[in-house]
Amino acid sequence: MNRFGFLIHPLGMRDIVRHLPHVSGKREPLIKKVLEWTPSYHASHVTGITSAYDGKGIEGDFYTVPLLPTQITGLDRQFVVGRIMDACKLAEKDGAQIVGLGGYTSVVGSAGLEIAEAMEIAITSGNSYTVATAIEGAAKAYELLDKDIAGATAAVVGATGSIGSVCSKILAKNKLGKLLLLARSESRLAKTAQEIHELAPQLELEISTDMETAIQEADLVVSCTSSGGDILKPNVFKTGAVICDVAVPHDVCREVAQLRPDILVIEGGVCVPPGENPEFNFDFGFPKGICLACMAETMILTMEGRFEDYSIGRGLHIEKVEEISRLAKKHGFKLAGLRAFDEPITADRIEQVKTLSKERSKDSRMFSI
Repeated sequence: MNRFGFLIHPLGMRDIVRHLPHVSGKREPLIKKVLEWTPSYHASHVTGITSAYDGKGIEGDFYTVPLLPTQITGLDRQFVVGRIMDACKLAEKDGAQIVGLGGYTSVVGSAGLEIAEAMEIAITSGNSYTVATAIEGAAKAYELLDKDIAGATAAVVGATGSIGSVCSKILAKNKLGKLLLLARSESRLAKTAQEIHELAPQLELEISTDMETAIQEADLVVSCTSSGGDILKPNVFKTGAVICDVAVPHDVCREVAQLRPDILVIEGGVCVPPGENPEFNFDFGFPKGICLACMAETMILTMEGRFEDYSIGRGLHIEKVEEISRLAKKHGFKLAGLRAFDEPITADRIEQVKTLSKERSKDSRMFSI
């Protein structure tokens, strides 16, 4: 039976307390120091995942790199890479033929390239399928609001990153009215814009480092930065907008759920693997049988017997995004029902956004007259 490994890590103190309740109330600096001292370890065994194509099952294991995002990006690079490689070696020892780098473990070491070069087993970040499910989810949400993506103004936050640039290119293939590319570096934005212009020369493009101003124009937003979360506040969005938050931790702050009932936020990259009873034996904060697309990509490649470095390095390719999407459908992976802020998005919630967006748009027109 083909076998995979996947690396996970806590995204914040909330994750740590959920799995280690006895640390609740302890000072964060102390907990961080303990995490630095803790070696990577086996977290759970995965069973019950079976291909809808040929009925063959796979098994896998999750391995924890016990570091927070700020530690992964802020501690000595060689120390962090060493911890990640230790986890990969555990997976290899347990029989894994491919390892997925989850969360921030895919960011360091030249976006996984250094890890892939050092390991004998195959490595992927899962970013290709993350992109595929994010765009699929965003399009589905937009359609549920009775809107047509053709002619819409879309924005990609973090457009120069590996995920953001490919999201931008895929969106550019749609008949958008306008595409806004948002990031911190104007020179990198200009380069990304040039690449997109070559793909879609008729598309109106705009680049900006002023995220808060530019994003207010967007009907559809895909956010995929590595900024550490909570960079998108309630006041920046247009009434009726759809926001697909692909970032881990999420870019959209939780206050948006209470303060902006007139917009629809969805989590990107959440899917359902095939099988009668997929069991991860680990609490990710999702309902049973739901996983992240980055995890799913590792599973898909395992089902295909594609034990090769896949989504690695700072540049993703549209061809791989399209290929992994085809393979996902072949084996029976599906987009999970739309979710936001750890809750499913109901039909009533969709109707609420429709109603409020119409009312507020009408009030805005009356005020402008």
